[in-house]
Amino acid sequence: MDAYVEVTKPDGTTERFPIEGAQVTLGKSGTAGISLPTAHDLELEHLLIAPRGKEGCWVSTSQGAVTPTKMKGKPFTNGMVPWNTDLVIGRFKVRITNKKPKARGAGGEGPSKVVLIGGGLAVALAAWTFLGADPAGVPSSAGIEPPSLFDGLDGTCPPDGATQEEAGKLEYRGHVRGDRYRYDPRDGIAAVGLYRQADACYRSLGEGQKATNVRTAGESMQREIDADYAARRLRLHHALEVDDWRTAVRESEELVGLTEHLRDHPYVDWLKQTLRIVRAKDRQAQAEPTKGG
Repeated sequence: MDAYVEVTKPDGTTERFPIEGAQVTLGKSGTAGISLPTAHDLELEHLLIAPRGKEGCWVSTSQGAVTPTKMKGKPFTNGMVPWNTDLVIGRFKVRITNKKPKARGAGGEGPSKVVLIGGGLAVALAAWTFLGADPAGVPSSAGIEPPSLFDGLDGTCPPDGATQEEAGKLEYRGHVRGDRYRYDPRDGIAAVGLYRQADACYRSLGEGQKATNVRTAGESMQREIDADYAARRLRLHHALEVDDWRTAVRESEELVGLTEHLRDHPYVDWLKQTLRIVRAKDRQAQAEPTKGG
């Protein structure tokens, strides 16, 4: 799928960045997928952009961004953005498009800056590794790459699952857990695993269409969770930068839930330690206004 981000700078020049992979971030951070280090209007990672096929892209703005993102003159926080829509961030205009660039020399457009977001590099660039010093008392996460949520997730058909009835039960359980994802992130992870198992069982039974259906459901669920995972990491990073402990608690709790199935990973250990600290800081912040009263 062709997907591009065009950034028009205050001086009128435009750069085009191809998106290759599930998502990309845009900001002034050196590790943002689309890095604009001199763009002072932007946060470190100002936007998360995730192509979603014909309908356009899912876009999220960093919570608490100093310079708001606007679409058609109105503040924009997150949601689906149709192709060829312009977003305005201060003096910068960001267009998300699926139109292929003109050939060099055909329209005077210079070479595009290539953004490689694929395979292992997608993890490195779109992982949103936190930059800079963390608040006092919160351990630094510099150099720790957030893990993939789905690598190693069991996708084999259980020994008792190779019947129509048992495969159907796995599919049904996947739907149920998927419906509960918004209430508990662990259910979303479990749903993807159940869909993968149902897919394997249906394929072993020669039920190609049913296998395709559950595989599609699982892939859709995974894309949604991956986008949420990236957005929550971004919001946590920003909350830590501005000492917004209430938001830091909420995002840490959700991220701990999303990564609970992972074991012995430095990022997961960092999250759990950070959650304990920001909970304490939030309780302290809530208590301070009552002192002396």
